[in-house]
Amino acid sequence: MIARALMLSLFAMSAPAHAAWLHLCPQSAAAAAAPSATPFADTVGADGARLRWQADSQAAHPGCTSIALPAGARVETLFPLGPTEAIEHTILLHGRVREGRFAVSEHLLPSSRPGVQKPGIMPLRANLLERMQARAFGVEERVNLKLEGGRLTVDCGAGTRSAGVLLGGPWFLPRARLRLAASYAGGAGFSLQAADGVRAARETALDLGELPAHPAAASPQIFTPALPDTLDRASWKHFVLQCPAQPASLALDYLAIEPDPSPTARPAARSTWVWKAADWREHGAALLDWAAAQRVRELFVSVPFRNEAVREPARLAAFVRRANARGIRVLSVDGDPHMVLPEQQPALARMVRAYLNYNAGVEPAARLAGLQFDVEPYLLPDYQLLERGAGKVDWDARYLAMAHTLREAAGSLHLELVVPFWWDGKTALLDGLAPLVDTLAVMDYRTDPAQVSEFAMPFLDWGARHGRQVRIALEAGGIAAETQRRYVRAQAGEAAGLLRLKVGGQQVLALLREPVAAAAGAEGFRLQSTREIDGSATSFHRDRQSLLRLLPALESDFSAWDGAFGGIALHELR
Repeated sequence: MIARALMLSLFAMSAPAHAAWLHLCPQSAAAAAAPSATPFADTVGADGARLRWQADSQAAHPGCTSIALPAGARVETLFPLGPTEAIEHTILLHGRVREGRFAVSEHLLPSSRPGVQKPGIMPLRANLLERMQARAFGVEERVNLKLEGGRLTVDCGAGTRSAGVLLGGPWFLPRARLRLAASYAGGAGFSLQAADGVRAARETALDLGELPAHPAAASPQIFTPALPDTLDRASWKHFVLQCPAQPASLALDYLAIEPDPSPTARPAARSTWVWKAADWREHGAALLDWAAAQRVRELFVSVPFRNEAVREPARLAAFVRRANARGIRVLSVDGDPHMVLPEQQPALARMVRAYLNYNAGVEPAARLAGLQFDVEPYLLPDYQLLERGAGKVDWDARYLAMAHTLREAAGSLHLELVVPFWWDGKTALLDGLAPLVDTLAVMDYRTDPAQVSEFAMPFLDWGARHGRQVRIALEAGGIAAETQRRYVRAQAGEAAGLLRLKVGGQQVLALLREPVAAAAGAEGFRLQSTREIDGSATSFHRDRQSLLRLLPALESDFSAWDGAFGGIALHELR
């Protein structure tokens, strides 16, 4: 379930021979001309035609467009770029050395150009003052303020008219039960308020309460009022620090939002995947014992099929019956990136109907509680080519069409899909999924608690907005280490270990075995640094106890999204 893996067909093969020429060919011509060890990479032309880059020692091949490489160049790997991808100064390549070559799994092209800043979701437990803008208000002009280094100091003069400070920032509030935490020292009479778009337009705000006087010599006072349900989270504009009528001063050292879950909320169920059917078929009792000990109350199990039907319905029914008797729900799980392809939709519908037929043939206590599909189209060999190329495919439309297939076939049976956290920006896709699925399981594969929350909140908000549930999935399985190579543009006279080359509106990166002097027509980049990425930022595999210690805090925080949080899903904990 690890995202963003490019398929091996995009990568070069090792080349023992000197490669001095680069060719862009129709795939049929390239296959006929190239020996098996020739470095190659597939791409797609502007008309959707399949093309192949290849490097070898031949000056030309029939049907191909060819250019000479710099003298002494020996190509290790070819990696195609999209026609519109621009390189400013730096190229980051992620990958591993396999069979003597660096196989690229991901590339990044950092840019220093400022993008369009859109409001983001307000972070939890972060000092908002570090990024806020403060503005004094009041017709009597009796407010002096200073906001510096995440600390706000305010001096208010005496007056009879409303005055204070507006504190805004580049955010909107999460759709959760929240409280505002303020750490301060100062005189009596200050109060906090909050305004959404409608109230800000009317120059009004919701009162959050008065800050009791607290001398500066004492430890900072913590004030934690709840944010009212009537405050529109999506259109939040600012918090207001209101001055008293009498002269007063205040120092605000910390201002943050915190989850405020209901004390009566029932803990959401933990869940996990059982990818090996043998684990429930042959060791079901041990599996259920383990699940109960880990507070796991939902299992996603892989179900063997034969002739488009559940292969051993009686055995599956017996396991589901035992699980239900222990308060553990069982759902099926299936995952194949090819399921997103149009030609696979009839078979997918038949698979769903086979599950419905199984449920119809057993008593309620033996029925599957739902269907989960872990379909990751970015794992397809053609995904990157057809996403970046000129003849690109609308993968989101294909994914949405697959969801329609699943819902139409499943009827009222619980349906959920597994998605990566980095789909949070796919607003149209996610909104399109809302009427089709009951639950999304989000692969929030990070180990830093702040990042886990950051990546979870947009989906929890999605669930709250659409009345759907969201599971937050964490990784405990092993992840292969990767290397990040940073290349920067080579200056005149510097040897280049990476070349960008263009032919006929297409462009490709050529990673060389040894640096060479870049020739005309080739942009050269030199290796600046390498960094090992060991997977510890993604998976708890090396410290599963820290995962178990973290779960109660995450579950408490996420339960502030009333009705939307569907629990933590644990991948490969067992």
